[in-house]
Amino acid sequence: MYICICKGIRESDVQELGKAGVTCPKKLASALELDDKKNCCGRCIKNISKFVALAEEEFSCSESPVLH
Repeated sequence: MYICICKGIRESDVQELGKAGVTCPKKLASALELDDKKNCCGRCIKNISKFVALAEEEFSCSESPVLH
């Protein structure tokens, strides 16, 4: 699902960054180019906590041992 129309960012994009350990708001905003005021409405940067939560969820899942 798209979570940023301006930049064409999908949930899976944020999840991939989370798996790579990118969970800090500033690093997420930079990696997703949300700080580009010319080509972004700014709505996502205001809701960066939702992106962080999504990335952190993926990061914690990638760190968990697989149970058999």
